[in-house]
Amino acid sequence: MKKTTVTSGLAASVIAIAAAWMALAAALIPLIAAEAVTVIAFPVLVLFLGLWWRAPGGEEDIPFIGY
Repeated sequence: MKKTTVTSGLAASVIAIAAAWMALAAALIPLIAAEAVTVIAFPVLVLFLGLWWRAPGGEEDIPFIGY
């Protein structure tokens, strides 16, 4: 994966979590909805953060390591 692709996924998950909690603070959504967004987006955030650290800056791809 390219670093720009991984950065987009990382940013999307951070924005989703932040938007959910800001909507909760503004009383636009209930607590359970904000928690649901966080439960779904946090593992995505962790996955993309790990990929971001491993992604090279150039055009190379991360090699398949196996199972």
